[in-house]
Amino acid sequence: MTTTGTEIVSTETSANQRLPLRGWALELARRWNSGTYSLFILHGNIFDVFPVQTGAALSYVPLKAFLARRIFAEREFLLFYDIGDGLTFGSGEMQKRFFEWLEIYDQVERTNFRVQGPPKDLIRLAPLLRRFFLRMTEEGKDWRGITLIIDFPEKLVPAAEEAGASVDERMNLVTLLKWAASPELRKMDVGVLLVTESAAELHADLLQNPHVAQVRIDLPDAEERLRFLQSGWGEAMAGGKAFAEWSDFSAKELASRTAGLNLLRIQHLLAEAVHNGSRVTAEVVGNGKKRLIEEYCQGLVRFKDPKPGVSLDLVATHAAAKAKLRELAWLITNQKTEVLERGVLVPGRVGVGKSFLIDCFASECGLPVMEIAEFRSKWVGDTERQQMRILMTVRALGPVIVVVDEADAVFGSREGGDGDSGVSGRIFAAFAAHIGDSSLRGRELWVAMTSRPDLLAIDMKRQGRFGLCVPLFPAQGPDEVMQLFVTIAGVKKVKLDEQSLSYLRGVVGNRPLTGSDVEAILIRAKERAVLSRRDDDVQQTDLAEAVESFIDPLDPRLLAMQELAAVLACSDRRYLPESYKNADRGLLRDEFEKVKS
Repeated sequence: MTTTGTEIVSTETSANQRLPLRGWALELARRWNSGTYSLFILHGNIFDVFPVQTGAALSYVPLKAFLARRIFAEREFLLFYDIGDGLTFGSGEMQKRFFEWLEIYDQVERTNFRVQGPPKDLIRLAPLLRRFFLRMTEEGKDWRGITLIIDFPEKLVPAAEEAGASVDERMNLVTLLKWAASPELRKMDVGVLLVTESAAELHADLLQNPHVAQVRIDLPDAEERLRFLQSGWGEAMAGGKAFAEWSDFSAKELASRTAGLNLLRIQHLLAEAVHNGSRVTAEVVGNGKKRLIEEYCQGLVRFKDPKPGVSLDLVATHAAAKAKLRELAWLITNQKTEVLERGVLVPGRVGVGKSFLIDCFASECGLPVMEIAEFRSKWVGDTERQQMRILMTVRALGPVIVVVDEADAVFGSREGGDGDSGVSGRIFAAFAAHIGDSSLRGRELWVAMTSRPDLLAIDMKRQGRFGLCVPLFPAQGPDEVMQLFVTIAGVKKVKLDEQSLSYLRGVVGNRPLTGSDVEAILIRAKERAVLSRRDDDVQQTDLAEAVESFIDPLDPRLLAMQELAAVLACSDRRYLPESYKNADRGLLRDEFEKVKS
């Protein structure tokens, strides 16, 4: 550290000697070299591989090896600790010197650590390490510092309420906080690095301490993925064959198509295809990427690539919403992202077609879609870990459309829930901070769908998050009802003659039907035709029976409440049906409260 005139690494290394640091590694080096911190938290994509250059050769190694060979290669001592293996060393020479000192310590303190080995629990090991640090700094003038890397620190100081923490956990927390604040450790050039996948799994006192520096490892960007694919690993994996012999794509094209994956998962995807005799095609990459992303997020998201030939033309009714979404699609395809919204709120009663509309919009934009569902877990720390993985993947995927169904339940509220130790509040705060990040404008378009926009926290509905609200409504009048029947009949391959259409207009034309209602009626009519051995020959009698037997099982008061909630959430009267455009909003609120009660 700069307090002793040493640096862990030069941040301006020439490329012919070693790869220059970038991203998280450069941030870690600069903050370490500042000499103002003794304790660092390294979190995020910690299970990936990272580049190390030896001469002209470039290899990819796990994080621990990268830290040892690239970041802390010049340190006097490099120590590793976790509660499974206890204390280990960066080299045999370091271990030898430590045990030589330990023999002297045993003689003075009348202990037997040289034979038994250092203690495995941090409470007993910490005083021993402090004595070792102090002794080593006294030995010579060419001191190069000590780094202690602690793996799985969430097992030592987990995020928990103070009353629920064990005595050992409290003592571990106090030890780490004292190390973080110790001017003595900074003077001795001793640094401690905690490596965890999710920083939220660590105790809040540690995360909020001003003496603790946090550095996040993001998923690799396009440049890092391209360097990995051009490093020669692919050809070596394929038995020396060039890219063109086993892949439809060049390294540059693959780097673009594998956004959202870390390097290790890219390695798995390509190796699985090649070793099973499959050529790396668009289908192989698309299916493999979908599977790996969903595995990484533990099945709590769905990833979809845009479908060719699908557009908003397939959506019946919703003319105002389609017009606005087409404007957004034009901005995206023409890269006018500086004026693009960060989020779009799409409220509407159940069955009104929110999901289908957004699927068609995403395909028209040509962007992939990540759908986020309810991801909360009953296990301590699991919810925050899953959110971290989801947001990190979203950030790396961009440009992408992120769809959140049942948004009021997924986002939660700032107040959180009773008895959840503040998890809901932290989840809400992380979502709000990410969606409100203006630097991500144009890379991520968030779409929140809900039938109860009134339950969505007001923080989320402000400008800069979900300030644009485009509500959806059932069919408004006979023309829209018939548009729904014609469009859905074409998709379901049900032929409707003029006589059937005239019957439908007269009988159900004035009913506020949704797409799901119309689909149910047509499927029932087709079912009756098939059972009558007429296959696809749906007649007017089939439709009449389906219409007469159809009952919407949903509570009309509930549907009315959801529709009023959508009207009150709307941000522009142009998106409202004529019946609501000039309505008194005060009266609408009164009616909503009356229906809700």
